[in-house]
Amino acid sequence: MQNITIGRYTPEEGQITRVHYDGDTEVRRSVDKAYAGWIEGIRDDGSTWILWLDDKGGPVSYWGRREESGAVIGDPIDLAP
Repeated sequence: MQNITIGRYTPEEGQITRVHYDGDTEVRRSVDKAYAGWIEGIRDDGSTWILWLDDKGGPVSYWGRREESGAVIGDPIDLAP
């Protein structure tokens, strides 16, 4: 693992968007206020992943692949109970 970034924010910090890429189109959506942050990483091969955190700091959704732009690829793995 080359790098891990952990970020926290609150909705008062401005408009936050998440980007989803399905292979053909890029869709931007406002992030639900329930998301309180993220953890993202870069693997040794240069590929990236991201994990979204809920308002209590627990993991909610994981995407194992991302585009260079940061857009997520495919559907998330939902981690919330």
